[in-house]
Amino acid sequence: MSTAAIERHALRTLSLAPALALAGATAFLLARLWPDVSGKPFHEDEAVAGLISARPLGDLLHTVVLDRGGAPLHFLLAHTALAVDPTAEAVRWVSVLFALATVPLCYDLTWRIAGRSAGLLAAGLAATSQFLLIYGTFGRMYSLFAFASALGVDLFVRALARPTRRTAVSAAASALLPLTVHPFGAFLFAAEAAVALWLWRGRSPRTAAPVLGIALLVVPLLLGDLRLSDRYVPEAGQSLDGGTSAGAATLHALGGAAGGRGVALAAFVLLAAVGVFTLARRNPAIAALASLTIAAPPVALAVASASGLTTDRLGPRHLIFMLPLWIALVAAGASRLGALLPRAAGAAALAAVVGAAALAPASVSEPRVIPTGAKRAVRAPAEWLRTQITPGAVLYPYSPVFLAALPAAKEARGYSREPVALARIAARTHTTPAIFISIPLHGAVATDALRRADVRFRAFTSWLILEARGPFVDGTAALESAAKLLRASAPLVTEPDAHAYIEQLSAAACAALVRLDSAC
Repeated sequence: MSTAAIERHALRTLSLAPALALAGATAFLLARLWPDVSGKPFHEDEAVAGLISARPLGDLLHTVVLDRGGAPLHFLLAHTALAVDPTAEAVRWVSVLFALATVPLCYDLTWRIAGRSAGLLAAGLAATSQFLLIYGTFGRMYSLFAFASALGVDLFVRALARPTRRTAVSAAASALLPLTVHPFGAFLFAAEAAVALWLWRGRSPRTAAPVLGIALLVVPLLLGDLRLSDRYVPEAGQSLDGGTSAGAATLHALGGAAGGRGVALAAFVLLAAVGVFTLARRNPAIAALASLTIAAPPVALAVASASGLTTDRLGPRHLIFMLPLWIALVAAGASRLGALLPRAAGAAALAAVVGAAALAPASVSEPRVIPTGAKRAVRAPAEWLRTQITPGAVLYPYSPVFLAALPAAKEARGYSREPVALARIAARTHTTPAIFISIPLHGAVATDALRRADVRFRAFTSWLILEARGPFVDGTAALESAAKLLRASAPLVTEPDAHAYIEQLSAAACAALVRLDSAC
C-alpha cells in the first residue's frame, strides 16, 4: 500500500472515530432506557401529560395555556405520539427520543468551544447522566427541556463563531425553545440575551431588528408562565413547602447532570472551574454565558422565595436546563488537564472521568417507586374502566390508572386536583354523563360499608374507583356530585393513606366549587 493510500485510510478512520463514538454512547443510553419504558410504574405527573395530551388539539391548548398555564410544547409532541400509538408508553418514548438526541448535541456544543476530545467526553457524560437515565423515560417534559437547552446554546455558540444574519436569527429562535417547554427556560433566555447585548453594545440597532422581533415573542410565553403561577394557592390543605432550597436543588441538579454527590461532585466542580477558567481565556462570552446560566438561577430563586414571590415546589429536575453547559464545562476542564499528560495517559484520564460519572453516588432519585402505579396494579382496573368510560365522562384526578386506561380515556376529560385549575376546567365543561374518581389503596377497604351507604364503586387490589352517574348539566354539577360522593366515602374508607387522599380530593373539590360560587 502506498504512503498516500495509508494517509487516506488514516484520515477516513480519524473522521469516522467521533461518529462511531457518538453512536456507541447513544446506543449505550438507549440500552439503559429501553427496559424502563414498560418496566417502571406509572407516575401521576405522567398521567397529567398523557391524559391532557390525548384530548383534541383545541382542548389541549386551552387546558395547558389557560386552565393550567405554562409551556405547551411537550403536550403537543405527546399529542402527536398518542395519535400514532394511544398508549401510556408512547408518552415515554417522546422522552426517550429527546434524551438520545441530547447526547450528540452535547458533543457538538462542547466540540465547538473546547475541541474534539472534550466533545467526545461530553457525549460520554451525557450518556451516563443520572438525569437522562431517569427522565429519559419519564413521560414529562424534562428530557425535552435538556434537549431544547442544548440546541439553544449550541446555535448561540455557532452564531458567536459565525455572526451572520441567518445564524443570529437561528440563535434567537432557538433561545425561545426552552421557554416553550418549561418556565425556567427564561433563565437561559435571559443569560443569552445578556451576553448578546453586551457583545452588541455600541452597534446600530437596525441590523438587529430581526433578532429583536423574534425576541419579542418571549412576551406571550411569559404570560403563560404567569398563568401557571396563579394556580398555586395555599388552599385545600395543600402543602407547598415540600420542595428543596434553591442551593440544594442546584447542587443536586449539577450532580444529576454529571458528578453525583459528595467527593465525586466536588471533583467535578473542580473540573468545571478549570473549564470556566480555560474558556474565559479563549472565549469570554461563552464563559460568561455558562457562569450566568449556572450561578444566576439559584440566586434569583432564593431571593424570590425569601420575598414570598414563589410558591411552587422546587426540585432538581426543574434545573435540568443546566445539564448541557455543566457537562461542557466539566469536559472542557478535564480535556485541558488531560492535555498536560502524555497522549495515552490523557485518553485514559478522560475515560476515567466518564467512569467516575457513571459510578458516582446518586444525586437525584427515581420518582416512579409507588407500587400502585405498577402495571400489575393498574391492569385490572384499567381494563374495567375501558368498558365503563363513555365520551364526555370526567376522570378525577389525573392518575396512573386512568393513564393506563388509554385509549378509552381519550374520550374523557381529566380534572386536576389543584383547586384553581380544577375550577377553570370545570367552568367550561358542558353536559357530562358520569364522573370517575380514583383512590390508590395500600390496604383492604370496607366494601360492605360502602354498599350500605349506597356508594357506587369498584374495588381492586390497589385501586378504589368511585363513580357518580349523571347526566350532569355542567362541570359544576359534576364537581358537586364528586364532592358529595367523597364526603360520604371518607368515613367509610379507614385505610390511612386512602382516607387522607380522599380528604385531599374532597378539599380540592370544595375549594374549586367556592371559586365557582357554588356551595360545598
